[in-house]
Parts: sequence; C-alpha cells; structure tokens
Amino acid sequence: MTPLSSRLRARSYLLAGVCLLASCLCPSVSAVTVEVHNPQGGVHVKIDPSPRLRVEGLGANRPAGRDDIKTTRMGERIIVRCEPADGEPIDLEVQVPLGFLLEVTTKSGEIWIEGMVRRANIETETGSVRLNVPWRATRVRLDSDQKPKDVVTPRGLKFSTGMVNFDANRKVWRLRDDLGDRSLIYGELRIRAQAAGKVTLEDFAIPNDWPLKMPWQAADVLEDILRGRPAIATESAPDASAAPVAASDPPALPVEPVLPGEEEAALFRSDVRMVSLTVTATDKSGRPLTGLKPDDFRVVEDGAAQKVTFAGSDDVPFNLAILLDLSGSTRPDREAMRSAAAQFVKLLGPQDKLAIYALAGGMFHVVSELTADRERLIETIARLPSVSGASPLYDTMVLAYAEELRQRPGERNGLIVISDGIDNQLSRQEAPSKINFKSLVKAAGEMDALIYPIFLLSGERFGRGWSARARERMERLADASGGRLFPAASIDDLEPVFPELAQELRSVYSVAYYPENQQFDGNWRKVTVEVDRPGVVIRARLGYFAR
Repeated sequence: MTPLSSRLRARSYLLAGVCLLASCLCPSVSAVTVEVHNPQGGVHVKIDPSPRLRVEGLGANRPAGRDDIKTTRMGERIIVRCEPADGEPIDLEVQVPLGFLLEVTTKSGEIWIEGMVRRANIETETGSVRLNVPWRATRVRLDSDQKPKDVVTPRGLKFSTGMVNFDANRKVWRLRDDLGDRSLIYGELRIRAQAAGKVTLEDFAIPNDWPLKMPWQAADVLEDILRGRPAIATESAPDASAAPVAASDPPALPVEPVLPGEEEAALFRSDVRMVSLTVTATDKSGRPLTGLKPDDFRVVEDGAAQKVTFAGSDDVPFNLAILLDLSGSTRPDREAMRSAAAQFVKLLGPQDKLAIYALAGGMFHVVSELTADRERLIETIARLPSVSGASPLYDTMVLAYAEELRQRPGERNGLIVISDGIDNQLSRQEAPSKINFKSLVKAAGEMDALIYPIFLLSGERFGRGWSARARERMERLADASGGRLFPAASIDDLEPVFPELAQELRSVYSVAYYPENQQFDGNWRKVTVEVDRPGVVIRARLGYFAR
C-alpha cells in the first residue's frame, strides 16, 4: 500500500450498533461480520476495542469521495464496497470492533490485518498479505496456487510451508500454523490466493489496556509483583502522589530488591513517606468492629512502636472487582451467576466502586470497568452470555488484580472470585494456568487487595478430589492476602453469603502511619497490628517491602 502520508484522505464513520460484550465473549451471540470488497486497492484492517466501525478511504491522485465507498447493513452483516466510477485505486483503512468477524476481498492490493482477529476469510489474486496477530492464539491456513514471492515469519514461532494436495486434481502452496490440538485458540484466519505477493507474519503484542487478554500474559505481571516493579499508570489510576506503600507477606525465598521510582510511594512533609495497611477487625464471633479510631490501634514495625495517624472504614471508599468463572465447570450455574453479580452491586456503599471481569473461553474479559454507576453495572450483568471453555483460573486472577486494583495501592481493594476453584492444573485438562501456584500465593501477599473467594461446592460433582484440593488452595490465597473464603453449596445458594460478605467489608480498615525508619531500601519489614480492646480479632498482612 502507498505510504499514508502521501495519500489523499476522506473519512466516513459507522456505528456498529450491536452488543460489543456479546461479540467478545461469545461470537455466536449477535456476531457481526464485516465484509470488505476493494478490487482496485488495498485494505488495512485494525481490530480495536472501541465499539465504533470506522472506514477511511485514501486515494493516490485525488481525495476519496463518499460516492467511492458504499456501506450497507443486512442483518448481522455490514458490507463495505469500494468501487470508484473512474477506476481510481483507493486503499481502505477499516477499524473493526474486537470480536467481530471479517471477510476481505481484493485483486492486487495489499491486505494488512492487525490485532486480535476472531475469524477472518481473505481472498486475493496477486496481492501481498501482512498478518499482525497474536500467533500463540491464532490458527492460520493460507493457500496459494503459486508459491509467494517471499515469506517472512516471526522469530521463535513455527509454521509449516510447502506444496500439498488441494484436491484430487491439483496442488497448492500452503502455510499453516504449528499449534497443537490442545492449544488455547482465540482466532482463525483462512486466506485464498492465486499468486500471492509477499507474505509477512508478525506477532501482535496484546496491549495492557485491552478488555481481552490471554492467560499467558499473567506470567509477566506475576514477576513484576514479586520483584516490586510498579504498575503502569493509566488515566483511571489515582494520582501517584497519593499512593502509599501497602503491606505484604514475606516471600518464602529472598528476592533481590528492585527499587521502583518515587511514583510508587507518597511524599509527605518533604520526603517523609506514609505506609497504609489494610486491616480487618472483628470480635470473636466474626462481627465487624466499627467506629475504631487511630488511638485504638497499636502498630509495631520491626520491634518499634509506630504512631497511627489515620484509621477509617465506612468513610474510606472500597474498590471491589468481581471475577466470574464462566468456564465449562460452572456452565449450569450461568443464570444464577448473573443474579449473584447483580446482588453484589447492592452491597456497594455510596462511595464504593465495582468492576466485573470474566473467565470465559479460557480468556480474561473486562465486562465492566471500575465504576460507581449502579444502573450501568446491572445492565452489563444482564447481557452476560452463556459461554464456557477452559479454566486457567490462577492466571486469570492475576490479570483481574492487575487490570485496575494494582494501580490503586494504599486504597481499600478487594477481589471477589466466584468459582468452584478448579483450575485445569488440578483437573489436568487442556489450557491449565501457566503460573506456579506457590508463586501465586507469594504474590497474594504482595498484592494491594484482599482476596475473597466465593467458593462453590458444586464442583464436588466431578469427584476425584478436585473440589477439596481447590478449596484448600483458594483458602491459602485468601489467607495470604488477608481476605477470607466464603463457601456456598452452589451458585443458587448464595443468599447467606451476601450479608456475610457485606459484614466482612464493613470490618476492613485502612490504617496509616509514618514509619520512624524512613530509609526505604527495599528490605522486608515485619509489622504487627493490635487493637487495645479485649476479644478483638485482627487480620492483616505480616509486613511489607520498604520500596
């Protein structure tokens, strides 16, 4: 395609007008197909999380006019045709929403597909083909009557090429992926050519701010947490100057300190820094203790008493994220899960925010970003489709924490996981989590969030001891984070859990103090928290890394 800087542009916009959530989570539900025909020019398709479908024409000798590009919609199919009356070659740039299906036809123009493609059928006569997609999750088959002029594949990834029997009468040159039958697949590409020009395969790195992520992305996040690397700031993250250091459990093995930038810690009175702990305070019966003041808490850091300057619960906003396990093992519970998520919305306080994520099709999906808009949350929950798939639960929990909560250190954060806890590491089925569970437990002590598993005992129907082992692991994660596990016979039997969880949330305090030792050198500091009242039960992490 001609360089964009030398093209003459004209733009037209289309609003796709379908449920983006359904298309991302389940392509069989209201799956829209975008069909692009451009006989005289090339086509560059960019997959984007935005729900807007955008079409832009770029002419070489004159601006592309609206008469050159026709768009029509027939049910769940949007058809884009570029057929200039004067034969002017016009390249098309098309922005397609994530989760939509794609069909592209050209004669000699280059076809360039960029992003996470759910499914695409591509036809060209002699044009070049450039595919920039996540190849660890994308299948491809390219058939050309003649061998392409050149073939470039990404380093470190395997593809098979060569002549094969297309049918009984002829052979074609074929390029195929080398993914195994048990690989976790998101996309599929089928390309047909007569004499393809250059074929270029490039690996697409899924952006951190996309609402769909693959489970293997959790490994890098987990390493960042264990090494103390700061989260990448986003527009929705709080100002770094208000972000205190949070407490965390000590690792089983020493970790070489990695000192992040000052954006990870608050600056007070010149360079004096504050530490904020998340503490749960109840009586021996588990009832929350409300109204505690700073003077009620006693904090000891490395044997030295500290002066608590702030302690708050009801007056401190809570950021809650719900992770819904929509894997195959919970498929019978789908309607009840929608109802349960809607009930959690009602637990929010006036200042609280809630995010909804899903493990669906073996992948992590952002259903709703962190928001205080109750109506929007309820509407989003109602659209959850009945999907299923593999269960890399541990990977997905890391991604759920990293999505928004990790960028809010020092705030009251909670991750609610509604699941039977059966990661495919336990069931030994396809697509298990890649991260090591012991490393996840260690990281749970580093996370700035309490983990609250809503553990579904309905997983016992599988037998084989999966459910018992899953519960033991989920309890370890909850304990390491300072949270608590809530058992439920099934998703239909969550009614008793709602008041228990609401009570638990009311018992969570943010306790802050200025450490006497202001040398933040990356070393581990042991912290104990007590309340000067009889019969009080305190749950808090055992300390933090002074980074």
